[in-house]
Amino acid sequence: MLKYHRLLALAACCFTASAVAQQPAIVSLSANAHVCNAEAETARLAQNPQLREMARALVEFKPTKFCFILPDAASVTLLEQQPGYIKFDYKSQVLFTFSQYVVSGTTLASKG
Repeated sequence: MLKYHRLLALAACCFTASAVAQQPAIVSLSANAHVCNAEAETARLAQNPQLREMARALVEFKPTKFCFILPDAASVTLLEQQPGYIKFDYKSQVLFTFSQYVVSGTTLASKG
């Protein structure tokens, strides 16, 4: 009977740790973040700061098929972190933005 209780306690501990590990990270984005809806476009822009600045200037003037400016600061669910950009969920949409728009001090999982 004692072995049964130990096994049950171990299972409960593992279940709790698993549930905690699966909670999504919430990050804050700054106001006027440059946001894209296509990962390929975001990855391309993340590699070239000059191109990214030109694309931002364009979307400040007029949103494009792939990118727009998110006018208000927002808390979003981090889905994935890539070099130079993140993938996130915002109002049930999967979007992408550049690391510079993630407010420092918010949770950002380190990519190891």
